[in-house]
Amino acid sequence: MKPSERIVFLLDMDAFFASVEQRERPELVGKPVMVVGSASPRSVVCAANYEIRKYGVHSAMSYSQAIRLCPNAEVIPARPALYRQASRSVFSICETFTDMVEISSIDECYMDMTRTFERFGGAIEAARQIKQHICDQEKLTCTIGIAPNKLLAKLAAGLQKPNGLSQITREDLTNLYETLPLTRLHGIGQKTEAKLRSMGITTAADLGRTSRYRLQKAFGALGDKLADMGLGLDDSPVVPYYERSIEKSISHETTLGEDTSNAEQLSRMLHYLSEQVAHRLRKKGLSAGIVGVVGRYGNLQRTTRSHALSEHTDDGLAIYHAAKPLLDNILSKGMPLRLIGVSASGLTDEIIQQGLFDDPKRKTLVETVDKVNEKLGKTALKPASLLNTQKRDHITFKG
Repeated sequence: MKPSERIVFLLDMDAFFASVEQRERPELVGKPVMVVGSASPRSVVCAANYEIRKYGVHSAMSYSQAIRLCPNAEVIPARPALYRQASRSVFSICETFTDMVEISSIDECYMDMTRTFERFGGAIEAARQIKQHICDQEKLTCTIGIAPNKLLAKLAAGLQKPNGLSQITREDLTNLYETLPLTRLHGIGQKTEAKLRSMGITTAADLGRTSRYRLQKAFGALGDKLADMGLGLDDSPVVPYYERSIEKSISHETTLGEDTSNAEQLSRMLHYLSEQVAHRLRKKGLSAGIVGVVGRYGNLQRTTRSHALSEHTDDGLAIYHAAKPLLDNILSKGMPLRLIGVSASGLTDEIIQQGLFDDPKRKTLVETVDKVNEKLGKTALKPASLLNTQKRDHITFKG
């Protein structure tokens, strides 16, 4: 790499939950293992090791389907506290190589090694040392991708898994991109890929050869980002936790089609707003400690209620359960509402959260819904109780 270029690592733990369980129980090594949210047949797969993936089992799959595909699987109920501790230990190791560590999930982080890689004998050698430290201290394996930016580091990490180490340089891009499927570029989902394909763009190289103007015309602001991705460009910084700016609050409000005091209708809307607030929290890597509800009566009088949670959350159902008594209190005046809103405040960016993560089944379901909605539209999947939410209501975004 050129000296002027950044050197970014993407570290991705291999089949993290399952690997931690195999570390704790060596007799599981070499066997197909799935970690599930609970021992219930209605649970879902939280993690699948590489042995069981050969049978077609993957995370977010229902337990009943997974056990049909692999009847001889070792089924392990999740132990969140154990995974949190392992995650903290791994990230602590990373921080001995650079203080620029951005935690993107419980098992993944970006590292800006630009200022420190030389002291470890170069980028490749630094990555090898990180992998060795994690193996020695935590008895776990990881995959590291090295590149000039986060986009390409993420791509590099996916080239050789598990226990891999790959580097992408500017000189590699031409050959690599020529046959690279669009969805291998982080940020391009099935919906975007389908639209690009309809434009005759099927590979990363095709994307790079497409004019920025054409992409802007087809995708608006996203077109600029797609044009950069096609050229392997990404100037987004690695932002460590101590530099992240935390928003004070996130809220959603809706002006109802007509004034109403119908508790059932308002509860459905409250649930919808809670899910939307939670979705934005998760996208920003935040969780809330305070839930609030705002109401505006037909006479335009505005009233608010709030409640401090026992623990932070980014789960829409938990936000809704906290908000429902607040709505009931607002409605106790007997006056119809013309506006209702839900807010989340007391925000934190602590990545390894309690609460939602303590129910891995719920967490996996939420993550799966988020992924589907990102690709197909923000309400492609939603709770059944929200199917009758009125479409004419006007939603306002804040925060």
